[in-house]
Amino acid sequence: MSNNDTYKRKHAYLDKKITSLEKTNYYNRTLISNLKKKKLKLKDKMISTTRESARREKYNGHEYIKRLLSMTA
Repeated sequence: MSNNDTYKRKHAYLDKKITSLEKTNYYNRTLISNLKKKKLKLKDKMISTTRESARREKYNGHEYIKRLLSMTA
């Protein structure tokens, strides 16, 4: 299981928790606000992880092509 899957599960859990608290515990805005901040941080981590892996794949692809071209020269 990748980090991105773990982040998605935690994000979904926080989303359910926030929705539940907003329906039943609306007076505790501080708790709800803190959970929303955690949820946003998780989303940022998911995005940065995805971008980093795409960047790594692109770099590795370029290096592979360079090696192939150097072998044929």
